[in-house]
Amino acid sequence: MPLTPFHWSVVLFGFILFDVLYLPALIISSVLMDLEPFYYMFIAPRSDGVLHGFFHTYIGVTLIAIVVALLLIKYRKHVDSFMNVFKVKQPQNKISNKLILVSSLLAAWSHVLLDSFMHADLQPFWPVTTANPFLHLVNVSNIYLFTGIGLLATFALLVVRLIKTKC
Repeated sequence: MPLTPFHWSVVLFGFILFDVLYLPALIISSVLMDLEPFYYMFIAPRSDGVLHGFFHTYIGVTLIAIVVALLLIKYRKHVDSFMNVFKVKQPQNKISNKLILVSSLLAAWSHVLLDSFMHADLQPFWPVTTANPFLHLVNVSNIYLFTGIGLLATFALLVVRLIKTKC
């Protein structure tokens, strides 16, 4: 799913667990790895046709999540100011650096899990194995339905939050 918004359905859990999960970490870490298939599709196609490489393994996305978390921690004041534009102000005293990392990891891992059900070129447990034990365990239509509902619910919660803050 190159740069698909369906992965943002994980942000729904950020709205549900508003004082526990850090929304910017969920937003960024759930889609950043899709720069990899975008790169292979449009910039430098691979001769073997593989779109989902290292950054679609649990090791690769863990590294992405750690880097994202460290950057969000370092620039948290700026990120929180940007989020305030959307009336999404999370309590700074409740969301620790550890929770920022946890949020980033959950988002990144959920991305690989969802993609594992539908992409034959994905090797989630590389270098331990090149097998993808999740491939086709869930119907692709059901994945789109589940993530589509999650995405709509996320936007609905954002709209509710925007309306409440204007009242």
